[in-house]
Amino acid sequence: MSTVVLASASGAPGVTTTALGLTLAWPRDVLLLDADRSAAHTVLAGYLRGQAPHALGVQGLLQAYRERLPMGEALLANALALPDARASRAAEDPSGPDRRFVPGFTHLGSVGLFDGVWGSLLEAGRGTDRDLVVDAGRLGPAGLAGELAGGADMIGLVCRTTLVSLAALRLHLPPLVDSGPPGRVGLVLVGPGRPYGAREVADQFGVRVLAEIPWEPKAAADLIEAGSLPRNWSRQGLARSYARTAEQLRAAMTEGLTLPQGAETVTVGAGGAA
Repeated sequence: MSTVVLASASGAPGVTTTALGLTLAWPRDVLLLDADRSAAHTVLAGYLRGQAPHALGVQGLLQAYRERLPMGEALLANALALPDARASRAAEDPSGPDRRFVPGFTHLGSVGLFDGVWGSLLEAGRGTDRDLVVDAGRLGPAGLAGELAGGADMIGLVCRTTLVSLAALRLHLPPLVDSGPPGRVGLVLVGPGRPYGAREVADQFGVRVLAEIPWEPKAAADLIEAGSLPRNWSRQGLARSYARTAEQLRAAMTEGLTLPQGAETVTVGAGGAA
C-alpha cells in the first residue's frame, strides 16, 4: 500500500474535493480515509447523498486498535463502497479498481486519540495491493500526526495561488517538510495562474509542485455536492486533471517516474527528489 496525504494550511482550497477526485480516478484499488479533524463529513453528506456512517469509519478503527485486532482487516471492515461518479451507474465496469471510503470522526473527543493509531494502520497496509488517500483537512497548530507524516509516501499541501492562501504556507510548510518523507512533500495548486503560476510558487517556497488542478468551481461543486455527474464528466477538464494527477502520483510513489512542475519535470525516486 502506498499512502498519499492531502491537507491545507488555511481556508478551504479544496482538499476534500481533490482527495475525492483523485480517489475516483486512481488507477488501482484504493481507500479514501476522512481524517479531517473538523469532522465535516463532506463526502457522506454530498457525494454519498447523506449516507449515515453508523459504526463504520475511523471510530471503528480506533476501537479495533484498542482491542488489538488486525488493523488491515479493520480498515476494509470500516469502509463503505464508493460508487462510480457517472450518472449512469449501470455502466460501471466491474473489473475496474475497487474504491472505498472510510468515514470520519463522529466524536470530537476521539480526534487526538487517533494520532496513536496511524503507525499500526500504515504498517498493516504496507503489504496489501490497495493504496490509501488520506484527507487530513486543515493542519491546525499541531500539524499532522507524527506517525502519519513520517509514514506517508507523499504529502501534498493543497492551496490556491492567491496571496491570502499562500501566506499561511510560511508557517505550516517548513515543519511538514521536516517531518514528512524526504523529497516527497510538495504543493497541489488549485487554480494555478490566479494570479501566480506554478513556477513562481515553487521558486518562492523551495518545494515541488506535485499537481496543478484547474479552477472549475461549478464542476467541483457538482462532484462534492451532487453525487451524480453528467455522462461526459470524464472528458471535462477537472476530471482529466484528476486522472492525470492520480497516474503521476501513483507512478512517482512506486516507480520513481517524473512529475510535471510548470514547464519543467521533476523526478521523485526512492531516496527523494532530484
